[in-house]
Amino acid sequence: MKKAILSTIILLGSSSLFADTTMCFKENHQSMSTIENTALDGGLCNGKFTVNDMKAKGWNVDDIKISQSPNGMNFIYILKTATTEVSSNFTGNQAQMEANILAKLEKKKVAEEKAKVEKELKDATILAQELYTTKCQTCHGTNGEKRAYNTSRPLKDLSLEDMQESIKNYKVGNVNSMNANIMTPYANFLDHNEIKGIHAYLKSINNK
Repeated sequence: MKKAILSTIILLGSSSLFADTTMCFKENHQSMSTIENTALDGGLCNGKFTVNDMKAKGWNVDDIKISQSPNGMNFIYILKTATTEVSSNFTGNQAQMEANILAKLEKKKVAEEKAKVEKELKDATILAQELYTTKCQTCHGTNGEKRAYNTSRPLKDLSLEDMQESIKNYKVGNVNSMNANIMTPYANFLDHNEIKGIHAYLKSINNK
């Protein structure tokens, strides 16, 4: 993934135009105190050299970009030699490169968060299948198609918000129908993730 995120940065280490400027990075690092002794990726660092190694080779840290990630911090180092004379053209390219890197890191963060939510929902759906078949299926039908006691709506037709609101009403005693006494004990043991799982499970079997 690192190569995909910052593959274009490697050009900074090989192009004669930018020979005295390079950009190195490190994703998901845990400690500010150890970053300068950790091998950086990209540019002339290329997974081999630390910031201190680069300093020993005559490079100076011109700028540092730090952003938070779900698993630590992302660092981007702009390194230049002591004799660097930066043109206005390069300044523009550098700013664009930094923007591209930060955008890709943010995109990766969003993708990781989305994947986490999807995994949690998938896991909840798997658990919900057993929960539904043992606790709910008798009254609500195999696919959630039955109107329990001819009073409730079919579960398969409810949105997640409708289902959550209905369970909440049973829990706080806002339901006065004849089946409230039957449903309330079941509602009381359902938590937020289990409700989401049941809803996702019913959607999955009714959309086949």
